Amino acid sequence: MLARSGLKTRLCSVVGPKYLFQRSAHRILPPEFLKEYIPKIDVTILDAYRNRFIPAAGKKSWEDNPPLAKDEMNRLYQELLPHNLDPRYRDKLRERLERREMMLRRRHLSIPEFYVGSILAVQVADKFAPDGTHRFVGICIERYNEGLWTTFTLRNVVDKTAVEIAYELYNPTIQSIEVLLLEKRLDQNLLYLRDAPLQESRVPFDMTPIPHPSNTPVPVNTKKVKLLPPPWKFQWFLHGYRGIDDSMYDYLTPRQLDEIQDKVLLTDRYDLMKMYRSRVCEEEKRVTFGDVILQHQDLIRYHEQRRRELVEQHQAGKALEKTTTAGTG
Repeated sequence: MLARSGLKTRLCSVVGPKYLFQRSAHRILPPEFLKEYIPKIDVTILDAYRNRFIPAAGKKSWEDNPPLAKDEMNRLYQELLPHNLDPRYRDKLRERLERREMMLRRRHLSIPEFYVGSILAVQVADKFAPDGTHRFVGICIERYNEGLWTTFTLRNVVDKTAVEIAYELYNPTIQSIEVLLLEKRLDQNLLYLRDAPLQESRVPFDMTPIPHPSNTPVPVNTKKVKLLPPPWKFQWFLHGYRGIDDSMYDYLTPRQLDEIQDKVLLTDRYDLMKMYRSRVCEEEKRVTFGDVILQHQDLIRYHEQRRRELVEQHQAGKALEKTTTAGTG
């Protein structure tokens, strides 16, 4: 015991044969500190508990047993899958709310299936345009981001000048998205067209849509693009683009060729855990598309109801027109 300024302060208490320093005599020490361990749970009891099905209160039925993702869902809703798989930046509730908002947006905008390399025509509302709308035709060179922030970039040549416009896929100012040519390329993006001749990016604005037969695979365009001489806007030779012609290596210096060799010898391509963490696993796909399938069915029912309402309005208008013409006659 120690007396200071007329007050008594306790420094230690006796626990067994040892002195334990603490702030209060009523402190409860963990049993591990006193070498007192809780007996282990019987393995049979633990197995019986695990085998018992107890669904969580906040989970849906399809989350416990989600359906298999169909190929149609993978084609139509590419941006609904999470891309940033780092758990520090993920929020399951936010992702579910975003998917709901995206499906509601699809009620008013028909978003077709398209890939990098497809030729699109996008019409947006523009208050500065003479007719209030603006239409741009170009080749899709990039699809970026995920969810509500999904963007796609179109590239074309206007008056011998390359023009790129990045659109937000779920922007409410977009009025229509039309696929003029559905195809894929060898790479995930075509940004190297910025260092290619202009004829590689030129698309006619009056291009006629080329129909794609349903239930057939999307064709892959294996065209190789020749780059202009350096300097380039990016070190394309270090990132394994398959759509660039081999004539690119004729412009490289010995040092740049050594950099390519060092890049090839990296062991990252053998890192299985890195590959697993950078891709959406099958269980994650099933949970995501389980929610999407239900909302997809709601979307189909909404469009069917909307179509019936329009047909009824059209028939009512025709009947009213007949009655008015009969009355005047």
